[in-house]
Amino acid sequence: MKIAIPILLTVVYTAALLSAGSFSKKIGLEASNNSYVNGQVKYQIILLIVTGISLLTTYLLNKESFQTYFSFGQLSIPGDELKFFGIKQGDSWLKTGLSLCFVITGVTAIFMYFQLKKVDVDWSLLQSGIIWILLFSLTNSFGEEMIYRVGLVSPLQGLLAPTTIYLISAIIFGLAHINGMPSGIIGISLAGILGFVLAKSVFETQGFFWAWIIHFLQDVVIIGSLHLMNKPT
Repeated sequence: MKIAIPILLTVVYTAALLSAGSFSKKIGLEASNNSYVNGQVKYQIILLIVTGISLLTTYLLNKESFQTYFSFGQLSIPGDELKFFGIKQGDSWLKTGLSLCFVITGVTAIFMYFQLKKVDVDWSLLQSGIIWILLFSLTNSFGEEMIYRVGLVSPLQGLLAPTTIYLISAIIFGLAHINGMPSGIIGISLAGILGFVLAKSVFETQGFFWAWIIHFLQDVVIIGSLHLMNKPT
């Protein structure tokens, strides 16, 4: 049960977030004349509520472990090899983290650039929307890292092999992005790969700093692009 409970809870939280879109439409809150901003405000409120519940249950499942992982962690600690990402045995997480920031953000930016080429973009929207973009990126990346990384790594460490924990995080995180950008199988696969390496970072550094900053930078690109695609109504 110690293994099953955190996994089942994360699945429940995922189901809640996947249904948040339809539920948020019932919330009578208008923060902007941009429909995308209004939708994100409502979704992020729901996400933060779910995040709070997740943090509470994670703490109750293993208080000592939670206190370890609910921190920035050891930013320069050596990590284990991961050939797919070019990570060598003993590479410092300072080096790995910075490299992943550039690579993942860069790849995401290239993908979103081609999505933006399909629409008539008004770049001036960035000036008026930058605060929203940064705010949503902060809350979205923080919430998802608490649910899908800290919420799994903290209670499962010592119960399962590290790679197994990374895979569990990857699978659930991937499925949570079935309606993301990109969506479908491609979206699930890419989110799953990201989830694996971010779970690895949390486990090895005993903290969420690198996972959060990498995720945040990627979200800035994605959310910024989606903001540009949704003009004010």
